[in-house]
Amino acid sequence: MNFSRPEYLAWLWLVVPALLLAAYASRRKLRIRRRIAGTGFEQGFVAEPGFFKLFMRRALFCAAMALFFIAMAGPEMTSGLKPVRRRGADLVFMLDISRSMLARDITPDRLSRAKSEILQVSRSLGEGRRSLVLFAATPVVQCPMTADQELFETLLSIASPDQVESQGSVYRRAFDAVLNIAGTARREGGAQTVLVLAGDGEDHAQDFERPSSEIRKRQIRLHAIGVGSGASVPVPVPVSAAAPEGLLRDAQGQVVMTRFRPDVFQEIARATGGRYYHSLPDAPVAARVAAEIAREEAASRWVMVPANRRPIHRPVIAAALLVLAAGLLSGDTSRRARPGSS
Repeated sequence: MNFSRPEYLAWLWLVVPALLLAAYASRRKLRIRRRIAGTGFEQGFVAEPGFFKLFMRRALFCAAMALFFIAMAGPEMTSGLKPVRRRGADLVFMLDISRSMLARDITPDRLSRAKSEILQVSRSLGEGRRSLVLFAATPVVQCPMTADQELFETLLSIASPDQVESQGSVYRRAFDAVLNIAGTARREGGAQTVLVLAGDGEDHAQDFERPSSEIRKRQIRLHAIGVGSGASVPVPVPVSAAAPEGLLRDAQGQVVMTRFRPDVFQEIARATGGRYYHSLPDAPVAARVAAEIAREEAASRWVMVPANRRPIHRPVIAAALLVLAAGLLSGDTSRRARPGSS
């Protein structure tokens, strides 16, 4: 048996606390009935219910709930296998647009270099869809998943720090946005997702362990492109009365310095099972990244899938309704004849 929407199976965890609650409610009701029976009010009219009878009625409701969740997951009976050729990968480009990306330790600046690398990777891999996620402290889906290369390039070209109000790079939130895009693409029948990350490695949260493990679990292939040199350089801003020198300053009036952090990219690549590339002024890495993605695609282009699929969600729903009806029709007590009656 397979499931067309396996993500709904996670709702089955709700059945566990529901069963525990059913057991507690049954035991509490049994204590209350015994207390009432002790007064003689029900004596001779209603048989004392057992815990099993009380619990089973509520357990039937939990079973019906579980069957409804299974039906939502799209159960299918499958048989046989056949080879299917995957279409091009779904590429998600994740671009850091924090102010530190305007640093000019590489020509013309980090952001322009990152855009150039992303553009060349996208053009080298013509087949498939693209999406663009911009991020600083919060992520923005600049371009949803699309096969329109011209639209993607237009939205890439206008990416700038002005599009994100909250500054300071936080990779964890951007990774969460990527996982949402990949999940939606998968539900739509999309191909395998490839994530291409470009930035300078400055992460103000240093909290990407959970999303990194999720990326690895979902087999999303990651390629991280680091831009910047090892030197500490100031962060440029538009010249204004507050910044007459065109340099970003902190609350104490000190010039804010930024430095490329390759260790962050190396850690992300290690945690996700991905690859890390350092883009240098005289050695762009777009060709290497595109070649590696193409090689990975070629290795997984043909996959074996079930030859025959027969949906069985309707019988599961029917079973859920029968179990629910059984729970509604069963009672907590059994009447018995009064003493001396015929």
